Amino acid sequence: MTGSTVQGYAFDNASDQAGDHHDALGQLLNAQTRQFIGDLIDLPGTSCLEIGAGAGSIAVWLADQGAEVLATDIAPQHIPIRPGLTVRRHDVVTDDPPGRFDLVHARLVLGHLPQREQALRRMIGALKPGGVLLTGDYMVAPGAFVADAPDRRTAELLSRYLPAHVRALAAHGNDPEWPHRAPAAFAAAGLTDVSFRLHGGSWRGGGAGCRLLLAGIPQLRGALLEHGLSEDDLTATTAALADPRLLLNGFLFVQTSGRSAEPADR
Repeated sequence: MTGSTVQGYAFDNASDQAGDHHDALGQLLNAQTRQFIGDLIDLPGTSCLEIGAGAGSIAVWLADQGAEVLATDIAPQHIPIRPGLTVRRHDVVTDDPPGRFDLVHARLVLGHLPQREQALRRMIGALKPGGVLLTGDYMVAPGAFVADAPDRRTAELLSRYLPAHVRALAAHGNDPEWPHRAPAAFAAAGLTDVSFRLHGGSWRGGGAGCRLLLAGIPQLRGALLEHGLSEDDLTATTAALADPRLLLNGFLFVQTSGRSAEPADR
């Protein structure tokens, strides 16, 4: 891999770390996701499209609220089958979603796609008139990444790990600036009532945020090594992320929403 080469999506649903990755994301993000969806739309009787559904935790919740849900992913093997929930393999970059929906939700999808504008157009095209699009992506929080550490060496190591992590994701197509641009992109694409919410906080060693980072290290290993870390660094980082004495300034989760225009009155 060279610095100019963009690899595929970093986190493989077939990897040994996929279960840990999905579990950590659910603990970190599900409460905020459910809250925002509930504020945007009354779910019973609606049709919902979940893009990049992962392990299906939000898709299952949508179905439990009385929605008819289509959950899609390029690798949908972790999505459970439930009443009111249909599972389909689908790539939003190359194929239009099948149908029109009251809600289209895509969490941690657009930021990872080099063709995000194309995918965004397909998502918007899948909305019914008045339908809601909600996306969510991570961005690095302002300020120091390490809030507290057991020793100076650990603090310095994690401070070096963060930029290597960001560059490793960029090598796989991630754009760390996308959450900043998403509201303007939604508005430019014709969505109305555009808004966004941010959620952040501390990540304790051994907690869900640090376990998310731990699940990513084996899959990002090659890019992390290319971007300045050593095997010893990765071993020490793995140990540090499991240490409850570590406290990190966790990533910010930015959710952006917009609504498809209603047809004009005749």
